[in-house]
Amino acid sequence: MLALPYWRLSGYYFFYFAFIGAFSPYFGLYLQSLSFSAWDIGLLMSQMQLMRLFAPYLWGALADRLGRRLAIVRLAALLSLLGFSSFFAVRSFEAMLVAMALLAFFWSAALP
Repeated sequence: MLALPYWRLSGYYFFYFAFIGAFSPYFGLYLQSLSFSAWDIGLLMSQMQLMRLFAPYLWGALADRLGRRLAIVRLAALLSLLGFSSFFAVRSFEAMLVAMALLAFFWSAALP
């Protein structure tokens, strides 16, 4: 019988990459339906890669300093969910840019 942490981690990876598969191809279409220009959509989608440049180092330093790596991953996953939920409440480009930056910042720490 396989250990419980194996199933937890494999489930976490499944939902992490399922989110990528569902979010990446369709979020641009959602933004287009909100009448954002191609330039705006490109800027919003680039937030994910921009945050990947520095956010993982900040999260890693925090996890190492506190010594609670699993708690940091759980917190990041929860805050990512809250950041994603904000997309349904905002409609302006500026608010969407802030929401996307927050999602990307918290989500960049979610992969164990």
